Amino acid sequence: MPHQEQPELQPLSSTTFQRWYMADGVKRIPVREGRIRGTLFLPPGEGPFPGVIDMLGEAGGLLEFKASLLASHGFATLALAYLNFDDLPDGLTNERDMEYFEEAANWLSSHPMVLPHGIGVHAICVGSHIALLMASLQMKAVKAVVAIAPVVHSYPSPFKYKGKISEVSPFEHSKKIQTEAGSIWRYALPTITDLATPVSKYPYLTPVENISCPLLLVCGTNDLLLNVDFSVNLIQDRLKKRGREHLCSVLRYPGAGHLIEPPHTPHCYASYTTNTGQWSGDFSLVWGGETKCHARAQEDAWPKILAFLKRNIIA
Repeated sequence: MPHQEQPELQPLSSTTFQRWYMADGVKRIPVREGRIRGTLFLPPGEGPFPGVIDMLGEAGGLLEFKASLLASHGFATLALAYLNFDDLPDGLTNERDMEYFEEAANWLSSHPMVLPHGIGVHAICVGSHIALLMASLQMKAVKAVVAIAPVVHSYPSPFKYKGKISEVSPFEHSKKIQTEAGSIWRYALPTITDLATPVSKYPYLTPVENISCPLLLVCGTNDLLLNVDFSVNLIQDRLKKRGREHLCSVLRYPGAGHLIEPPHTPHCYASYTTNTGQWSGDFSLVWGGETKCHARAQEDAWPKILAFLKRNIIA
């Protein structure tokens, strides 16, 4: 019998899903005001709207997906770049000038399309360190902070504010773990076993005891980049000593990793990164997380983050 070619298999049915971060009617406005570099997203409607600054982590550049999504939920959101973008510093080892972030907060809070009584800051990883510093330095425009995978160490660069420069946290290279997936840093940054130790002994830690606005800390127990339990415990302990423990709420997710993003964002266990300066070069970092637990954390955290921001920014 002559050979007969098999017909190509055809699907019985198919469909296409598209995920949109920016809803119809949201306006995207590039921002280059003074030193400020970023993108402002405005919700549809007349406004004014509650304002939020969104900052990502050590990758730098200008990433807009969360800012556009926040705008789709009614927030006037500034995606704020702070390194590796345009004329901004090109690496994490440069001094972090906190007056740049104060300028951005003041600019957004005074924008005619933003409610004038203060803004929120929504940030992750290195961005969360900046957000907590903004609140700790009591910048007047900052009314609420969401810190995902909160960072309380000044590492790898010091921060500078009003002429003063902080110290830099030590990094114990011998405690860094190298795996096939990449480097685990969780155990290499120092922690304090006795939280009663005087603040002055650890000048590289964020002075979180000064915070006077509401905080929402979001973290996963399987974060392999940072010891987030230490950060959370330090913040809670120092606020409690000032009688401000009521300001801090915590969402702690068993099995979730470092990169807790909006719902249905793919779980990223490890990824390749490029940095400059003392980190010298390119490598992979392990973020951690068990996929199912991580996905559930993202689904649970996002509506709670939105509710927190609305509750604490809208007067």
